[in-house]
Amino acid sequence: MSFRLEQVSCFMADSVALLHSACFPEDPWNPSAIAEILGMAGFFGRIAWEREAACGFALALDLREECEILSIGVLPERQRRGVGTALLDAVHVEARLRGAESIVLEVAVDNVAALALYAGQGFIPVGRRQNYYHRSRYPLDALVLRLALPAVSDRS
Repeated sequence: MSFRLEQVSCFMADSVALLHSACFPEDPWNPSAIAEILGMAGFFGRIAWEREAACGFALALDLREECEILSIGVLPERQRRGVGTALLDAVHVEARLRGAESIVLEVAVDNVAALALYAGQGFIPVGRRQNYYHRSRYPLDALVLRLALPAVSDRS
């Protein structure tokens, strides 16, 4: 399957909220929460399109020395087709261009597919947040993962 990535604009809150809801039905972010994120200083993000349909997104925040991935998701029916890897790669490139030294994110401890993706990209666990995610039946811990980035001048 082929797809393309575009920058998330401040006008995409409704589209991103629909995607977020489809990716995380037990804890969706509403359009106003997404709009607030899109308006934050240092925000950057990417949205993946397959044909004319959005199929994934990554929302990140530039915190100077570190970039935080606030949320990243791929529609369940589009997973394991390279979309998540492409979104992570796009965040990685943008973070390096912004001079970040690392990328950090949280992931649910039971999200085996995401944990494998992040490990394959070089993320390592650096912490744990107790009861971070609120699922309908139970709270769930999050692992805090970090990826150290080489300096831009280190490129060969």
